[in-house]
Amino acid sequence: MSTSRRWQFKICLIGDGYVGKTSIRRKYLGQGFRSNYIPSLGVDFAQKTVMYNGDDVRLVIWDIAGQPQFQSLRKRYYEGCSGLILAYSVVDRESFDNATKWLVEAKGFMDNFPALIIVGNKIDLRSYHPKEDIITYEEGLAFTKKFSERLNTPAIFIETSALTGENIDRAFDKLTRMMINPEGYQTITTMHEIRVGPVEESSPVESSPFAPQPSSSEPMTEMPSAETSAVAQEDEVALTMTQLIELRAKLKKAEEEFRDYSLEVETKLLNLRNTVHVKKIMYEHLREQLSQTRQEWADAYDQHVELDKQKKQEVEKRLARIEYIRKEIDEIEASVRRQVRKLDLERRAE
Repeated sequence: MSTSRRWQFKICLIGDGYVGKTSIRRKYLGQGFRSNYIPSLGVDFAQKTVMYNGDDVRLVIWDIAGQPQFQSLRKRYYEGCSGLILAYSVVDRESFDNATKWLVEAKGFMDNFPALIIVGNKIDLRSYHPKEDIITYEEGLAFTKKFSERLNTPAIFIETSALTGENIDRAFDKLTRMMINPEGYQTITTMHEIRVGPVEESSPVESSPFAPQPSSSEPMTEMPSAETSAVAQEDEVALTMTQLIELRAKLKKAEEEFRDYSLEVETKLLNLRNTVHVKKIMYEHLREQLSQTRQEWADAYDQHVELDKQKKQEVEKRLARIEYIRKEIDEIEASVRRQVRKLDLERRAE
């Protein structure tokens, strides 16, 4: 059986909305990936398995929405994060200015800050924007150096284009290497030479333990007819070797089938775990909203009852006041009529 290891890392892709985070993820994953988008919670997660020094490395990429309305939920999305990719647009200075806020937010949610890649995206649009709106490579590098020292964490700065694919694979490759071997990236100064250019290619391949091996035996010479027993023994060895080769082929096929099955099941389990995790967050969020709504409803009902009670009391008071005024009017009118009749009687008597 193969002794290769399997790694699994959770990567959070953060930054303002509309800086190209989703395009970066799609470009890296290609067209055949499966995503699980939950628009009500502002999260999209997908996965990709790559090879590193002969080992399987599964990257679970969480694309976190940058809109302010999802800020209250983002704390839960950072849990278990092994690597961060902070993206800004090189033609949107506001997104670059807000990069500090994103790092401060992430630092507040995690005790141990993970490996960090800072990505200046949309370099293909630089020539179409005014100079004052463009963030230079030097600005991005200085920003990365400053926060690498401030956060005491290895960080790499790289510029990309999600449209052309420039440096997209390279960014994820560098982050993967940092997560597997953080000791090799103690300072950014060793990595600041990363500029826009051709993507590095490296695909180490392990030699298969089932590959045909060169024979160490000497070529057979013609045996004397007197040594028929030795020939029979060699025939038996040849037959055994044939069986051994067949068994090795069967073993290799069984191992490949087992590997494919394990990968398929683990992929399904991972998708289900991520879905369960996000649905749990959704449930807790909705439960909190429901509790708040129930309290608001109870408060509104109490206010309604109190106001209705006050209304009845006020109506009774005002009706009584109206009735009192009416009685006074009736009494005055009756008094006036009596006085008028009295005057009429006196005039007639004269």
